[in-house]
Amino acid sequence: MNTLRRYVKNAKDVFRIIAGVIGSYAGVISNIIGTAMGILASVMVIGGIVGLCVYVKVLPMFTEAREEVFDKLVHLSEDDFVMKEDTVVYDSKGKQVGSVNAGSYKYVKINDVSPYIYEGYIAVEDKRFKTHGGVDLVATMRAGVSLLKHNMEITQGGSTITQQVIKNNLLTQNKSYTRKIAEILLAPTIESKFTKAQIMEFYCNSNFYGNKCYGVGAASKYYFGKKCADLEPHEAAMLIGLSNSPASYNPVLHPKAALKKRNSVLRIMCKEGVITPKEYKSALKKKLNIKQFSEKGGSKESYVMSYAIHCAAISLMEKENFKFQYVFDSKEDYQKYNKQYSKVYSEKIESIRSGGYKLYTSINMKKQKKLQKAVDNGLSFNKEKDGDTGKYALQGAAVCINNETNYVEAIVGGRGKNDQYNRAYLAARQSGSAIKPLIDYTPGFESGMYSPSTIVNDHKFVNGPSNAGGGYHGNVRIREAVARSLNTVAWQVLDNITVKYGLSFLDKLHFHNISYIDNDNMALSLGGFTEGVRVVDMAKGFSTLANNGSYSDRTCIKKIEHVSDGVVYKNNNEKDQVYSQDAAWMMTDVLKGVFNESYGTGRKLKLDNGQICAGKTGTTNSSKDVWFCGYTKYYTTVVWAGYDTPRAMPGASGASIPGVIWKDYMDDIHKKLKPEDFIMPSTISLAKYDGNGNIIEGTAISGSSKRTYGMDYFSKTILSEKADEVQVLKDKKYQKEVLKKLKNFEKRYISNIADYYDLENDYKELTDMISSIVDDDVRTDYAVRARNKYDSLKDETVSWKKVVKAYEKQQKEENERLAEKKKNDSERALKNQIYKNKIELARTRIKRMHGYLYQPSNMQLLIDSAKEALDACKGYSEYYNLKAMFDMYKKELEELPVKGESNKKNQTPTDTSEPVATEEPQEEE
Repeated sequence: MNTLRRYVKNAKDVFRIIAGVIGSYAGVISNIIGTAMGILASVMVIGGIVGLCVYVKVLPMFTEAREEVFDKLVHLSEDDFVMKEDTVVYDSKGKQVGSVNAGSYKYVKINDVSPYIYEGYIAVEDKRFKTHGGVDLVATMRAGVSLLKHNMEITQGGSTITQQVIKNNLLTQNKSYTRKIAEILLAPTIESKFTKAQIMEFYCNSNFYGNKCYGVGAASKYYFGKKCADLEPHEAAMLIGLSNSPASYNPVLHPKAALKKRNSVLRIMCKEGVITPKEYKSALKKKLNIKQFSEKGGSKESYVMSYAIHCAAISLMEKENFKFQYVFDSKEDYQKYNKQYSKVYSEKIESIRSGGYKLYTSINMKKQKKLQKAVDNGLSFNKEKDGDTGKYALQGAAVCINNETNYVEAIVGGRGKNDQYNRAYLAARQSGSAIKPLIDYTPGFESGMYSPSTIVNDHKFVNGPSNAGGGYHGNVRIREAVARSLNTVAWQVLDNITVKYGLSFLDKLHFHNISYIDNDNMALSLGGFTEGVRVVDMAKGFSTLANNGSYSDRTCIKKIEHVSDGVVYKNNNEKDQVYSQDAAWMMTDVLKGVFNESYGTGRKLKLDNGQICAGKTGTTNSSKDVWFCGYTKYYTTVVWAGYDTPRAMPGASGASIPGVIWKDYMDDIHKKLKPEDFIMPSTISLAKYDGNGNIIEGTAISGSSKRTYGMDYFSKTILSEKADEVQVLKDKKYQKEVLKKLKNFEKRYISNIADYYDLENDYKELTDMISSIVDDDVRTDYAVRARNKYDSLKDETVSWKKVVKAYEKQQKEENERLAEKKKNDSERALKNQIYKNKIELARTRIKRMHGYLYQPSNMQLLIDSAKEALDACKGYSEYYNLKAMFDMYKKELEELPVKGESNKKNQTPTDTSEPVATEEPQEEE
């Protein structure tokens, strides 16, 4: 019984343990489930919030896309996928100027397309093309993840071939959420209405392949001179890669990039089974072998056409809020922007050239022809042509802007019509003095530090420029310096207002090609840019002066239409007050002097019929680039001349070649226009100026526009605060110099005796520089940093004192040793010189005893003086040789006959090698 009770008790214990274990596991499981449910609930809540946010964000775009899709689907047919229209350019009167791709488009049926093309496209662009219903969910999700990673910026498409067909033919090229949603909404309908073969056919015929090749048929003919049905794997691969980015992989301009892209496509085609490994290896060995076969009927691009397409691309970028940048802080900033700009710009150019656009411009064809004629006639004296290209060697470019509308009305990029390189906007050249009004003088007026009568000393200074001709005029007023185009004055003005301040105006004028290297480049004051400036930018800059400092963003594009989207761009003439009205007007008044003053560089270029004009010449070193930039109330015209590969043009100047072209053209277009002066702002006043260029108190007159002798203009609204602003810029520039020196000081430590001795001088020099900083906070900060480093170095000098003391003791002893050595060396040198002198004296006197025919009257004197010199040499090694010579010559003298004694016979000297003397010996050579 007891045993039974014991078993029962033990069983209860076992069950209790088992129940405890089960209970503990159940608790753990319950906790896990509870936690999981909590996490799931949190995820659902967060997901709901995110979903709501996405819904609120996407709903308007979805609604817009759905409406756009509906409009497209109403009358959708096969014709919508066949590009019927080229991109056309119209002049200011709506007349067609030209078109892109004329005569180069051929629609090709899918049966006439090489399988390597469409199978290759599937392998590279859309692997699931044959199975999906128009939208690839995997690719779309991947694109969505990329979107989140890049802060909702579209970086990759995820588009299927069907979606790309829709984008190319039915929608705009904009990378926007609306377009992407519209693609997704349209794709299933396209897939249901057309077969896969038809969609692929549309795709092959709607891609752009660069060099005016729209569609695979035109591309096959142009690049390889064959039908697209006959394309080999390596040729198909090149076209597939090319259509991805025609600008980047153009085999004509970028053969290396094209070859690399082609081989990349071939690798994918092999991997996906489109070609065999054997075909792949064979294709890799093939050269590009581009034919560039052009069919007759394709139009050449004129200067108007190329500029209109360029401006249209810029306009479309502007419409999509591309952030243009013109001045850069660093090399990295510069390279990053240029890479981004080139990519987007190339896409827009490709889109425009692929067709379907109508570009309405402001180009006045009458003025265009007149400007072309003026350029051609002005350069006709030079007949030289390039042996390779057949182009004229000496070239020119010109741009004319209507100052009232701010539109470009004429643009010439070179001589004649056969050269399609448009130098007016593609070439960047050194501007010479033509840039001075834009970067030096008008900013100088704007700063409040200068006015037309401010005096600056024209002189040659260290590390500064020279004037053309090498002449200097001492104290001159700004007005005269501009008319004479004095380089030293322009340099001093920019140096005073700072390069950064001057460059900020070119930034606002949207000057292209400004390098980060130019940020501290004083040569900019004379037009010494790293890359150069464009003719069109110079024209916009001077047009801004003509419009009292107001810059307009207008180019030549008034409106852009697309065959699928209607009006996609319309210019609104956005303006920016770059220079104040007062500064711009004063600059214009000063630039009149270039024509009107007897010393003005453009005095021979005054326009006919009293037309009022202002302008500036520009001539670079060796006259490699020559400019004339001038304007009236009506028009601004800028002309450049030079060689494509810069070379010297002896005797050429801004007033000669481009100046004559400018005058010829401007006289022509102003024939029926009455002279009209520039309107002076009401805030401009006249005053008398003293010999130092300062206003004489009490002489200011308001409201008078006529400048009389001894008086000049100034602005009442340009206040001294602006000068303070420039001073701040100068101080910041100086701060950089001091900071550089401070950082070097902070890096130093005492590693030798020289460092110990230099410390005090270097610290004093640094603190003197710091004390000149204007900004109190910066000055204090730098002073504290310098003192802290100095104190830490002084702590180091404590341990160096013993070393220095020992060094100074050693130096003292060394100096004493050197002094003793120097003294001994001096004594030795003296003794040596005395020794040499005695030997030479003895030798000279002994030689004088030799060479006589008769005993000289001073024979005894010769013997005694020689004996005296010989005795002085006793103790020297040479004494015995000299003694033997003395004895021989003495005996010789004593044996000579006395002159006049008849009983003695003539005797000859015993030494026949010496010259014979009668009374006195001959001089030795």
